[in-house]
Amino acid sequence: MTSAPAEARPSDTRRGLASWFWLALLLAYTVGVHHGIGPSPARVSLHWYDPRGFFFGWMFLDPWIGGTLRAVATLVTPAAILALWIFASGRSAVARALALSCALATLLFAFYGVGAQFVWNFFGWRGSAVLAVTALCAGFAVAAPLLAASWLRLGWTLRVALYLPVCLAVMAFVRNATGTDPGLRFAISPWPAVPVFGLEVGAMFAAVWMLGAAIGVSGFALARGRFARASLRERLAIHGGMALGIALPAGLLLLGSSLEMFPFRMGARAPLALGLLSGLSILLLAGSGPGAERAARLRRRGRVLALGAALVLLPLVSGQALARRDYHVTRELRAQNIIDALQQYYQREFIYPDALEELVATGELASIPRPRIGFPGFENPQFRYQSFGTGYVLEFSAPRWVQCAYNPPWEDDEEFEDEEFEDEEDEEVDTENESLAATWSCPREPPELW
Repeated sequence: MTSAPAEARPSDTRRGLASWFWLALLLAYTVGVHHGIGPSPARVSLHWYDPRGFFFGWMFLDPWIGGTLRAVATLVTPAAILALWIFASGRSAVARALALSCALATLLFAFYGVGAQFVWNFFGWRGSAVLAVTALCAGFAVAAPLLAASWLRLGWTLRVALYLPVCLAVMAFVRNATGTDPGLRFAISPWPAVPVFGLEVGAMFAAVWMLGAAIGVSGFALARGRFARASLRERLAIHGGMALGIALPAGLLLLGSSLEMFPFRMGARAPLALGLLSGLSILLLAGSGPGAERAARLRRRGRVLALGAALVLLPLVSGQALARRDYHVTRELRAQNIIDALQQYYQREFIYPDALEELVATGELASIPRPRIGFPGFENPQFRYQSFGTGYVLEFSAPRWVQCAYNPPWEDDEEFEDEEFEDEEDEEVDTENESLAATWSCPREPPELW
C-alpha cells in the first residue's frame, strides 16, 4: 500500500534525468544555431568549433531569417520553449541556469549572425567565445536565487568549496581584464566584453534587480499573508516594501553610475526599466495561498533572492574595488616615482635616459617599479618607456580597455628662439606653452568606455 503513491508519480530521479535529457537537447540546438547562423571563416579546413553558416544555404529558411528581428524570433523561440520546459519539469538549479544560458546564447548568436555579422567575422573564434561566455555569466546571475536555494541545503564545507573558486574567477575577470596587454588574458577579445557586458552590466543589473525583489517580497511577508484583511501596520509594510523594492534598483544604478562603476554614463531609461521590472517581479512572486503558508513561502523567497544578490555582488564589487585600487597605485604612486626620478635625472644631465635601468645605475631608483594590474601570477606588467632626448612617453595598461600614457612638459630652447617674432606672437607662445604642459592620457579615476 505504501508503494502506490510512489508508482503514481514520477520519482525525483526520473525527473532529474528527464531535465538533463532536455538540457542536452537544448545544448545541441544552441550549438546548431551557432554553426548554422555564424559566419564561416574564409579557409579550406575548418575546426570543429568554427561556424559554417549553412542556414543561409537552406532556401526554406530565407523568409524566417531574412532580417535581424525575424531571425532572432525564429531561432530563439525553440530555445525559449525548451528552457521553460526544463524550468517546469526539473528541479536542478544548475540545469535551469544552463538552460537560461543556452537561451541567451541562442539570442546572441542569432543577433550577431544576422544583424552584426561583421563583428563576429572580424573576431573569429574569439567572437564565438565572447558570446558564449557572456551568456553563461548572465544566465547564472539571473538564476542566482535558484542556485542560492540549492547552496543553502549543503554543509558549510561544500558551500565554501563550490563558491570560492567561482568567486575568485569572477574577481579575476573583473580585476585582471585590461584589453590592452599582448596576451589578452581575461579579455578573450581585444575588447573586454565578458567583464563589461557579462559581469559589470548583465550580472550587476541582475543582482540589483534581485535586491529590489527581495525587499518587496519581504514586505509582503510581513503582512503574514493577510493581504485582503491586513491591518494598517501590515499594509504599510506591503506598500513600503513595494516602493522600496522599486526605488532601490533604480537608485543603486544611478549611484553606481555617479561613482563610475559602470563603463558608461547611466541615463534615466535603464533605472526606470529596472524599477518597473522589480515591481512586476514582486507582484508575481507574491503568489497566492493560505495566509500562514503564503507568508512562510514569501520569507523563503526573500531570503534566497537576497542571498543570490549577495553571492553575485560580492565578487563583482570586490573585483571593481581592487581594480580601482590598482589603477590608483599604478598611476599616482608607482608611475609618479618613475616620473620624479626621470625629472631628477634630467635636471642633472639635461637629457632623459635612454632606458629606465639607467635610473637604477645612477641611484635615482632602487629598482624599477612595476604596474600593479590584477592578481599576481596572471600577468607580467611593465612600464613602457620611450625617450626622445628632451621628452619621453611612459605607458602602462590599465583595467578595462585603457592605455595610460604620460608626457612630461616640453621646454623650448631659448637660444634658438627668433626674437624677430617675439613681440607679435606673445599670446600664441603663451597658449602653446600651456598646451605643452605635462599630460596624462587617462584621468585619475578609471574612465568610461563609451
